[in-house]
Amino acid sequence: MTITDSSTLSALIKAYREAVIFQEAVPTAFKVAKMFSRMRWSNGGLVLLGVSQKGDVLGVDPSDLGEIYERFGVLCTELTDTRVEMGTLAMGGKLVVFLVFNDIPRHTNPLIGYSRGISRVMHF
Repeated sequence: MTITDSSTLSALIKAYREAVIFQEAVPTAFKVAKMFSRMRWSNGGLVLLGVSQKGDVLGVDPSDLGEIYERFGVLCTELTDTRVEMGTLAMGGKLVVFLVFNDIPRHTNPLIGYSRGISRVMHF
């Protein structure tokens, strides 16, 4: 299964095509800081955790979700003033965690239109 199999992820990728980052695993704090910098320069962006560079859905371990949300909650509030929305999407029995960076006010709450397919949405 690839990210193109999800209309939700395809739409988010299209909306944030200037800066889309695929991460197979949870990145280090240093890599997260570098990602935030890239998002700022491109006026927003999208990070997908549990996705290969080719766009294959690898998934994240469901038992790691709490730690992932907690870690990014801390990093988002410490490293950026940009509004960040984080959610989880199930695809073929695998979970993809995504972060949407909203640097421009008109992008506030972009996940509202996709809320049926997304679980556990948080704002930082």
